[in-house]
Amino acid sequence: MSLRPSFSSPFGERVRAKKRGGQLVSRGLVVDAAPQQRARQALRAAERLSRAVVDGLEEGVVVLDSDLAPLSWNASALRILGVTTDDMTAGTPFTSAGLRYDNGKPLSGHDNPPRRALRQGAPVRATLRRTAPGGAERWITILARPIGGAHGTSRQGVVATVADVTASVEGARRLREERDRAQRYLEVVSQLVVVLDPAGRVELVNRQGCELLGFAEHELVGRDWYETVVPAGDRAEAREILRMLAAGEELPEERHETFLLTKDGEERKIAWRNAVVRDADGNVTSVLRSGEDVTERRRAEAQLAYLAHHDRLTGLANRALLEEQLQRDLARARRTGGAVALVQVGLDNFKLINDSLGHGSGDAVLRETAQRVAALTRAGDVLARQGGDEFLLLLDCGAEDAQVVAQLAGDRIMEALARPFAVAGAEFHIGASIGIALFPGHANSADALFKQADLAMQQAKRGGGGAVAFYERGASEARERLDLTSRLRRAIDGDELRLHFQPIYRVDDGELEAVEALVRWEDPEHGLVSPAGFIPVAEETGLIEGIGAWVVEALCRQAAEWAREGFRPRLCFNLSPRQLRQPDLVATIAEAIARHGLPPGQFCAELTESAVLSDERRDSSLLDELHDAGLAIAIDDFGSGHSSLARLRDLPVQVLKVDRSFLRRVPEDPGSTAIVAAVLELGTALGMTTVVEGVEERAQLELLQQHGAPLVQGFLLGRPVPPEQLDRSPAQVGRAGA
Repeated sequence: MSLRPSFSSPFGERVRAKKRGGQLVSRGLVVDAAPQQRARQALRAAERLSRAVVDGLEEGVVVLDSDLAPLSWNASALRILGVTTDDMTAGTPFTSAGLRYDNGKPLSGHDNPPRRALRQGAPVRATLRRTAPGGAERWITILARPIGGAHGTSRQGVVATVADVTASVEGARRLREERDRAQRYLEVVSQLVVVLDPAGRVELVNRQGCELLGFAEHELVGRDWYETVVPAGDRAEAREILRMLAAGEELPEERHETFLLTKDGEERKIAWRNAVVRDADGNVTSVLRSGEDVTERRRAEAQLAYLAHHDRLTGLANRALLEEQLQRDLARARRTGGAVALVQVGLDNFKLINDSLGHGSGDAVLRETAQRVAALTRAGDVLARQGGDEFLLLLDCGAEDAQVVAQLAGDRIMEALARPFAVAGAEFHIGASIGIALFPGHANSADALFKQADLAMQQAKRGGGGAVAFYERGASEARERLDLTSRLRRAIDGDELRLHFQPIYRVDDGELEAVEALVRWEDPEHGLVSPAGFIPVAEETGLIEGIGAWVVEALCRQAAEWAREGFRPRLCFNLSPRQLRQPDLVATIAEAIARHGLPPGQFCAELTESAVLSDERRDSSLLDELHDAGLAIAIDDFGSGHSSLARLRDLPVQVLKVDRSFLRRVPEDPGSTAIVAAVLELGTALGMTTVVEGVEERAQLELLQQHGAPLVQGFLLGRPVPPEQLDRSPAQVGRAGA
């Protein structure tokens, strides 16, 4: 007998139904059963698909009921657990597998991941061991998830997934062992070792590194290496090195040195070697850096280098260091036509101190001597102790008059050492003898300059000491002087002289106001010779008159050429004391200017202060002649001589050129600054234009701007150059305080 389904009608009555085709018929009602059949078919298909998926998994899956009896499982579960279907059917798959915890405790029916998951209502994971047939150890991970609600009464069972993780566990163990082994190796090496990721974070640092830097390991690992231990100013360059290493690029040098900061803020110098760690695809994953602390070694090397070039007693340079600088200064002077002076200082009564009071007192005198002389030196000068009681001072005079610069330095040293020395509770007057040799006036090489400075000092001592003496030539030098005179005469006739021009600028806007013409000698044998190398000889021999005439003619030719180009600066040229004795000097100058069709007012004759003011009768008429001829007149090197201000007021002078010696200690020395300010005010009071010479530093220019200097000249703004190299554009004078 077949059973027919019965349904409750919407009205609560039971109805009998019979099946007709794909429909159920009951008392006139027809119900279509096909959708329900299709749903059941779809459900069965889904179950089959799900089963196929589960069976195909590498992981094992075991479904257990609320009593933890297995309901279903896949083949991977049997394989991984090493159990049979009978073990599953018997309900003991986990205990039959012989699983045990890492401590050796076996898994039991009362203590296993599925039971804990069912009891706790939350997933439970455990990694256990089992011994496979043959004795091999396998590692099994079980993840048990409860099925059902969050309350124990409604939980319907557990789904447990099992996986063989032996390979990953063994790999992790081997990696851990390798890291431990590497760490042990790193702990015994004497160098800092750090491993960085490509971003610069610390992955590993050894004990030596921690001790060197003063950090605990946990204070470095995970932190940015560069922000933690690299000085701020070095970080950009250090990160660039890391970037190159991480990109697989070669560093310019295999070994390089950088500074690191310890936790206490001390800088240590480290010499690095680098290696990279790559993954299976060849990508850089880490950078291994080993560093040797070379701080003390570099300090020792620096100290040795210092001692090799400095005097231990006074801390001054020694002769070797001064000689190196002398060679550089001489090379520069030959290129630019500049001059160099070497001053040798010998203490006069030093032996008396040493013999009577002992070497300790003598050493104290030498140290104080070094301090007194050092206080007088300019930036760029080199003071050295030659040995015993002798000192050397090297003066790079540039375009300045070397004899004037050296004489001034010698006088100041003499004055400083004339003051008594306090030794052993008493005062002693020691004094000094000073010898000076000049390049190119006295010598053409460093050896000759040393020799002649020493001869000059001995000459000062023979005269009784307490004097400044310049080197004087003997018979051989006289022959050299005669040869120089012959070559200079040939230079005047053979077109070997050249004019160089140094610009003079307005301070307010930087515009080029004037140029000063300076003569140079292009000697075929010795190259470019500055005026200091031949003007004194020309003065003595009378050749200066021929040189002066050449200068005026060459200057007029150049001025005419510039005028055709529309360039008409004021043109300054020098007249020497001997030229001032020429009766036709002014007529010759005026004739040359007129012949080239130039305005006399464009020219400015520069005369030294001593030449103008030393002979009132002779020079006042000469100045009047120059003034009447239309030329401007400038007093050059104002302040270096002994001026009569009352007489200066009455002379037809339009320009004062402040001697460069006043500017050497500006703005550091208040006294020098006050003198410069006073000269500027004097020029204004006398109605004269003031030109300040020797401006070599920006701070000097800014001070002159503050005091209203109208015109400036110096190496900061422009050096003497051939006419084709003269820069006619405004100078970058800036503004004080800007």
